[in-house]
Amino acid sequence: MSRPLMIFLSLLSCLLLVPFLISAQQKDSSYQAKRNAQGVKMIQVAGKYQVWTQKVGQGKIKLLLLHGGPVNTHEYMENFPERLNPAEVEVYFYDQLGSYHSDQPGDSTLWHIDRFVEEVEQVRQGLGLKDFYLLGHSWGGMLALEYAAKYGQHLKGLIVSNMGYRASSHNAYRRGLYSSIANSHEVRSLLEQKQQGGNVPDSVIKQVISKRFEEQHVLRLSQPPEPYDRNYQHINRKDQFRFALLNEMDQWDFSNRLALVQMPTLLLGAKYDFIPTGDYYQMSKRMRQSRVYICPEGSHFAMWDDSQHYFEALIRFFKDVEDKKFTKNNK
Repeated sequence: MSRPLMIFLSLLSCLLLVPFLISAQQKDSSYQAKRNAQGVKMIQVAGKYQVWTQKVGQGKIKLLLLHGGPVNTHEYMENFPERLNPAEVEVYFYDQLGSYHSDQPGDSTLWHIDRFVEEVEQVRQGLGLKDFYLLGHSWGGMLALEYAAKYGQHLKGLIVSNMGYRASSHNAYRRGLYSSIANSHEVRSLLEQKQQGGNVPDSVIKQVISKRFEEQHVLRLSQPPEPYDRNYQHINRKDQFRFALLNEMDQWDFSNRLALVQMPTLLLGAKYDFIPTGDYYQMSKRMRQSRVYICPEGSHFAMWDDSQHYFEALIRFFKDVEDKKFTKNNK
């Protein structure tokens, strides 16, 4: 493998749960439409900033969603209300501070895991949520675990979606996936052409590896759904301070605090994700009330590429908790 390719793989492994790289863009027409939408409430956090939230639907079950990134938006989760409608779930969207529909302050002191945990609690208070469900996806799953360990008294149930419990584990697994693609016939053929004097820039090889990784482990759909694409366009890349948080995430280890998560918990993974499925079972062993479900056809965005299994598992979890029939091993 060429040295530039090895460097490229190393850099990719450092981009914890942030597979997309785009430059910052101006607000588009959807921004004002979202700000003026029904059910929107701006909530003050960190003393002086505003974050965007939206309540969609009515129901006994209250569900607050934590998006990934940490610089993504709620938009890729827009299919939740429709898919959860049969269970009469009241969904709360929320763009975290620094995300597209919320304030984006240039303050380095804000980009820390502990500060984001306090932000979630401030959002909970602002929405008046009690005895509610919290679902965190990707980086949001990390944040959800941290919140549950500190403010678990407010939660009726927790869903950790597409996130493990220890950065060193899923970083190593992801590096292995990249290496497997780098050793594929397609990439080896390009490297051989380059070694034989062919005009094959390293950038082309990097693009092939990155594209195959996304196709196999990020979103296994030939045509990305519109909300997913819109989220992609709205990722915040202007704040250089985010790298302080990425460094914290790269060292994150929740192993010794799993027992603090006491409420019923669904650990929701996917077969083709870059989070190893074994991590969910390791988590479950150390948690008092937890259930593991692995979406058989899904990847990192399993709510889209294996939506049937993803939402069936989620609705079943809600039903069992509401009916007081949840046990550690039932499915």
